[in-house]
Amino acid sequence: MAIDAIEQIKSFTSADYVGALRRVEPTENQLEMLRVHLSAPDHTLTARHLARAVGFAKWNAANLHYGKLAGKLCNELNVAPTTNLSILVEFFKASGSEYELCLRPSVIEALRELGIGGQGTWSFQEEWGIEKPLVEGTSFTVQVSAFERNPVARQKCVAHYGTSCSVCGFNFGATYGGSAEDYIHVHHLKPLASIGEEYVIDPIKDLRPVCANCHAVIHLRQPPHSIEEMKNMLRDNENAQLYDRNPAA
Repeated sequence: MAIDAIEQIKSFTSADYVGALRRVEPTENQLEMLRVHLSAPDHTLTARHLARAVGFAKWNAANLHYGKLAGKLCNELNVAPTTNLSILVEFFKASGSEYELCLRPSVIEALRELGIGGQGTWSFQEEWGIEKPLVEGTSFTVQVSAFERNPVARQKCVAHYGTSCSVCGFNFGATYGGSAEDYIHVHHLKPLASIGEEYVIDPIKDLRPVCANCHAVIHLRQPPHSIEEMKNMLRDNENAQLYDRNPAA
């Protein structure tokens, strides 16, 4: 019964999840969804917000990829809930609002043990890889049929631009200290949801480091705001606040 399945899920420990995650080897796209979910306030967000943060145009695309990961975990842990996502999250819904997805405590602990969203390494084998380096290794031909993100390209982007936000200049390490050192989102200037089966990614031309707040605002619309539009929004808002404080100036 589904109720029995939920009780079984509640009994799973972080060690159970660590082992299952290692065995199913999530795609980089699924890892990014886990990172976003883990970094959300109270580890809780809606499918729509998750889709925007990861770069999907529609929430059901995020639901599909998250659901595939959840299905694999259900198989690994030999449990059959009515909704596969229950293996990862608890569902909450206020009257008239969207469902909110809250990561289960054992999942949170497991992700931290595996180094998701903070210090540590993630050694899962990628389901796709770099086919060949182009232009002295600065560009890569990448399969993106599932819109997965390339960790090597991310590393090269951060190595070039640093870990401060390209929009507002915020730096997690400088603000929060060592535990947040080197943490930053990487934004694809060309939305992944609009890309075909294959494209050539240049980490310097196509990617920018951005903080979580700016990344969320970038994806508040489709197509996403550009970096320059975001900078203009910040500047216009700062000027408006200055005027409000001193209208005679």
